[in-house]
Amino acid sequence: MASSDFVRDILTKWDLSQWIKNFEEQQIDEESFLLLEENDFIDLIPILGPRKKFAHKHRLLKEQNKHSNVDENFEVATTSTASINAAKSSSGNSMPSTSVDKLLSEKRKLDGVDANRQKKKQKSSAISRTTAMLDSEGKAEAKKIMQRVRSKLDEMPSTKHTTFIRSKIDMLDKDRKEMVGVFGKTGAGKSSLINAILGETKLLPSGNQGSCTSVMIQVEANMTNDKYIAEIEFITDQDWNEEVLSILEDRSCEKEEKKNVKDDGKIKALYGKEGLRKNVEELMDEKHFSEIPEFYSPCKKIVVCDTGEELSRKMACFTVSDSNSDTSEQLYWPLVKCLTIKVPNSKDLLEHVVLVDLPGNGDCNKSRDTMWKSFVGNCSAVWIVSDISQAISEKECWEILDSTVSLIGPGGECRSISFICTKTDNIEESAKDNARAIILTRNVITKKKVRETFNKQKDVKKHFSDAESFKVFTVSSKKYNMEKQSELDEKAEEWLNGLYDTEIPLLQEFLRNLNDHHTRTSDYISGVDGILSLIQADRNTTDSKEEVCQVLEQTLEHNLKSIVQYMEKPYNAFDQCLSKGVQQSEDSCETLMSEVWKKCRGQYGIVRCLCKNNGIYKPKGKRNRRKEINLNEHLASCMRSCIDEKFTFYFPNDKCGPIRKKIEDFTLDTNSLVEKHKSVSLHLKFLNTEEKKLKTQLIRDLLDKKKQIYFTLPDSIKDSMHVSYTNASMHTGKGSLQRMKDELHLNIKRANIFWKAKKDMMDGLTKLKDHMVMQLRYKLEESIRMSLHTPNSSFLPDVTEDYNKIKDLMARSCVIPVTTILDPHAKRV
Repeated sequence: MASSDFVRDILTKWDLSQWIKNFEEQQIDEESFLLLEENDFIDLIPILGPRKKFAHKHRLLKEQNKHSNVDENFEVATTSTASINAAKSSSGNSMPSTSVDKLLSEKRKLDGVDANRQKKKQKSSAISRTTAMLDSEGKAEAKKIMQRVRSKLDEMPSTKHTTFIRSKIDMLDKDRKEMVGVFGKTGAGKSSLINAILGETKLLPSGNQGSCTSVMIQVEANMTNDKYIAEIEFITDQDWNEEVLSILEDRSCEKEEKKNVKDDGKIKALYGKEGLRKNVEELMDEKHFSEIPEFYSPCKKIVVCDTGEELSRKMACFTVSDSNSDTSEQLYWPLVKCLTIKVPNSKDLLEHVVLVDLPGNGDCNKSRDTMWKSFVGNCSAVWIVSDISQAISEKECWEILDSTVSLIGPGGECRSISFICTKTDNIEESAKDNARAIILTRNVITKKKVRETFNKQKDVKKHFSDAESFKVFTVSSKKYNMEKQSELDEKAEEWLNGLYDTEIPLLQEFLRNLNDHHTRTSDYISGVDGILSLIQADRNTTDSKEEVCQVLEQTLEHNLKSIVQYMEKPYNAFDQCLSKGVQQSEDSCETLMSEVWKKCRGQYGIVRCLCKNNGIYKPKGKRNRRKEINLNEHLASCMRSCIDEKFTFYFPNDKCGPIRKKIEDFTLDTNSLVEKHKSVSLHLKFLNTEEKKLKTQLIRDLLDKKKQIYFTLPDSIKDSMHVSYTNASMHTGKGSLQRMKDELHLNIKRANIFWKAKKDMMDGLTKLKDHMVMQLRYKLEESIRMSLHTPNSSFLPDVTEDYNKIKDLMARSCVIPVTTILDPHAKRV
């Protein structure tokens, strides 16, 4: 977009086009437009009312562009030799230029970035964010238009046609958010990282010493006002009653192994030390929950504050456990299922994205564990956070990745994994004089070693083999908070070449691209255009539509048959693989069971807990280093191994698989009919937008259903073993451990659990095919019927003016921002 076009376009959008001539006479281009001060407005817009309006919007635009100060410095760096020399002298204080060049070369190699590409991306960032602001205004205008149209329709008699149109308007705002899961051990710096990315200092509690965040926390944008809002969802009182019972039972079961007998942190947090001596009835007394009446209702607890720091203070008792604290203050985190925090002024990062701070391996509480698995399975991206000093040696981060790979990979929708090394500014005091050189060198070395470690993770690499699916970032939240408000001119060359002290700006850019504001705005405006096209067409068209209907219906049937025929391929492939898996499972069943008993170490308490929990044993307590034992997953492992390759081929996360491509290729080909049937071109435009929306939804459904299909095998085995698990858990007394084992072995042999698991997975594939065909048939037939079989409806509201405005917005939204090389999600689902 040329500079003069930028000024003309933005004044037109702000309904100030009559003043364009004044700006052109003063030679105001894009750069000088953003540098205007309030005293400049008087000459440009002499009338007070429009000037006030301009001043308000100009201030918002400048705030929106605060994030692009760095990008503006790139331009200065490329045109000003003096600036570059200043940057060189400033960066050369502690490092020879040859070292800098070497680091630059190594870093570009590690990041897969060439300098020219990086430069182009960075130069486009300011324009992209300005475009995002203009998109926001366009979407807001489109929403106002649809609110007016909806109000007019509500005033009319209700018919099938008006009901249909109203339903289409209501569906416009149905948009699923992308989820980024943030993992890391206590003290790794997760909370500080999220705070720094959002420009907050004390929003999420930072773990230090014994304190840590103990609940799942979702962070999203507050799109309604400038308040900080927390929504606390509690587990039910029945859930807590069951958990308390389980805690007390497990305490008695584990007496045989004294090293596992410990004060339970959840009981101590909620009731104090005296709670450890109470029974279930005493612990469930309502007096303990008098401060949180929402616990006994389905309502969430809502807290609204003016600042992030105030909200953090009020939320501490719901989020933070402190193992070193002797305070008598009642802590409610054991009762929290999930906490959602809504942050103002984060629209460019989080309007369509949710950051989720996740505990490492789920929870013993069933409802929390179900939600945890749902969150992990819905993550588009996963961030693993580790202190840079421990990034390579620390096992916990890699264990988290290994234990969640089935949830984020074939059983999820994760398209990228980022390993984030924090606290990069932590160095020895004696090295402070040469700090920057040491930090940059360590960053490069650590990135290389982390990648090497990642390449050794065999199970993970099976599902995330693409180089673009794994990124490493080095960050210092502390350093970023100190420098983000300072002048960055001296560091222009380093930023220009991609040599960052702290890569938090890159993570912010990652979120902006995942947020994908432009595409979502374009989709919304396109949907509005389709609906208004239908209303316009129904008011004005009188020609026959039968011929077009026949062509569309024939095309629909032909394409549906093509989908049915294609789905035979994955069905037959899985049938063959699963038959092989069933045979292997039956042959190695005894070995599989022996491996599980070995993990249980012959302890009655563990086997009984496993049986009581339908084949799953979750170790309790943060000090318990044992891993989860899942008998159902273990019994399904042979079948899983047989289908893994085919599953990844047909249902990949990081690229378009063959089934998804079949959906994307499906088309009624309405564009080819427009030239021959111009009188129904508006109807065809509506059908075209409906087809696109439906395919987007079907791709979303494909992801959800493939997760269900992947977990069919262990879920089916758990279902087949349910009665046996229940019966086995009732055995007590001498020899009960062996009787429990015999009960389970006998059920496996007589219940044909592996053949049933195969049948259930094959049924899942059939249901997927039926869902795709049914949705395409039902929804497109309905749209064809309502647009082309419905008599002309001159009683519908006149939307000519609104339709023309939307056409103008459509034309303006065609400027597509440059995609970033950092974004592994260039193609949004």
